[in-house]
Amino acid sequence: MTTKQTLDELLRAERASGGLVRLKLTSEQTKLWTETRSAMLVSCPMFSHILYTMLAPHAKETGHIAFFTDKVPIAATDSYEIFLNPEPYFKRALPERVFILAHEVMHAVFNHCGLMYLSRSRGKVVTLAGKNLEYSQELMNMAMDYVINDLLHESKVGTTPKDACHDKTIGTKDESCIDVYEKLYKKCGGGKGGGTGQGGLMGTDVLSPGSGQGKDAASANSARNEQEWSTTVAAAAAAAKAMGKLPAALEQAFGEILDPAVDWTDYLKSFFARKVGSGGYDWRRADRQLITRGIGAVEGTAVFAPGRSGYGAGTIVVGMDSSGSIYADPSLIDRWMGELAGILNDVRPKRIIVVWCDADVQRVDEVEDSPDLDVIRHKGAKGGGGTSFIPVFDWIEKEQLVPEALVYLTDGYGSFPAAPGPAYPVLWGNITPNYEKNYPFGEVVTIPLQKD
Repeated sequence: MTTKQTLDELLRAERASGGLVRLKLTSEQTKLWTETRSAMLVSCPMFSHILYTMLAPHAKETGHIAFFTDKVPIAATDSYEIFLNPEPYFKRALPERVFILAHEVMHAVFNHCGLMYLSRSRGKVVTLAGKNLEYSQELMNMAMDYVINDLLHESKVGTTPKDACHDKTIGTKDESCIDVYEKLYKKCGGGKGGGTGQGGLMGTDVLSPGSGQGKDAASANSARNEQEWSTTVAAAAAAAKAMGKLPAALEQAFGEILDPAVDWTDYLKSFFARKVGSGGYDWRRADRQLITRGIGAVEGTAVFAPGRSGYGAGTIVVGMDSSGSIYADPSLIDRWMGELAGILNDVRPKRIIVVWCDADVQRVDEVEDSPDLDVIRHKGAKGGGGTSFIPVFDWIEKEQLVPEALVYLTDGYGSFPAAPGPAYPVLWGNITPNYEKNYPFGEVVTIPLQKD
C-alpha cells in the first residue's frame, strides 16, 4: 500500500498542478451518497454541520461535499476536505459509511493532521511524562483511530466496522492519542516493525494539513483558525443537544469547547465569515466617512482611506419581528443593529433589505449602506399583532430574490415555513432562552435580553 507520506506528496503535487481528478459517481453511487448524507443528518446532525461548514471548501462553487478519488485507500482528510474512494467506500453498508464519514470529521475536529505533521517533522513523539519516542506514521494513525473509534462506538454513531481499530485495552475515548501511541509503541517493540500492516481504520488516512489542496503543510497548519473551529463545533454541538441528538460521550469530549457558550456576537461574525466574503479596496476612490481635511500646515489638503471596491455578498435580508415582545428590552434592537452594521460594513453586500413583520409584512426598508441601519432602527414599524415568519419568506420569493443570507431577530413564537426551509442560509437571532430547539431549520444563536 502507498505510504501515507507518499500519498501526501502525491495529492499535493497533483492538486497543485490541476491533475487530481474528481471521479464522477455512477447513478447508483450517487444514490448511496445521498442516502449516506441523509442518514448522518438525521442520526448525528452535529457531524453534518461540521462537514458542510468546515470541510466542504468547494461546495459553494461546485456543489461537491466530498472529493471522490481513487488516490486514497478508502477515506482520508487533510483537515480542509474529506476524500473518499467510491469503489471500496460504497461497498460498505450504510451504518458503516456513516461511521467512516464521521470518523474523518473527528480527525479534522481534533486537528490530528496538524499533530501528525508536527510529530513527523520532529521525528519523535513526546509523551505526557516528557519521554521522547521514535515517530512511526502508522502507529500514530492507529493511535488516533483507537481514540476516535471508541468515542464514535460509545456514541452509537453508525456501526463500528469489524476491521476498525477498536479495543479498550489499547485505547479509549478518555485517553489522548499520545497515551495510546505509547502503548502501541511498547506493544510493537519500540515502534520497529509497525503495527498490523494496515491503517488505523481499514484503509483510512490522516494526511498532512492542506495536502489535498496543493498547499504547503507548514503554511496550511499555521493557517488553521482554531477560534473558527471551536465556534463551529460549539454551535453544532449546541444545536444537536437542543434536538436531543448529542450523545453523552460526545458532550463530554467537547466539554471545554461548549463551556463557556459561544458569545452571540462571535457567532454572528462567524456566520457571515462562513457564508459570504468581503470586498476589496480601491485607492482611486476615497471612503467618504474617513476623510479628514486641513491636516498639517497646508490648508485644503485631505487625508483619506481607500474606498471599498467590489462586493463580498449579493443581497442580505434582515428580518425583524415587529411584535411587542421584541421591545421588552430597549437595548436589544440597538445591539442587534449595531452588530449587524459593523459586520455588513466588512462584508459589503450589494443590497441590504430590512423586512419588518408581525403577522404580515409591515414595512420594507432598503438600506444603501450599513451605517443606515442605525437610522432605520429608530423608525421601527407598526405591529403588535400575532407573529408569523412565513410572510418574510413569501416576500423574498415574490420579489424573486436569492439572498446570500437571511438573519431574523425574533422571540421564536410564531408560525414557521415548513422544513427544511429555503436553499439560502438562515440565522435566527433568538431572544427566548432555551427555545433554540423550536426552530425547524437554519442556525440559531441566542441573544441575552440584558446587556453583556
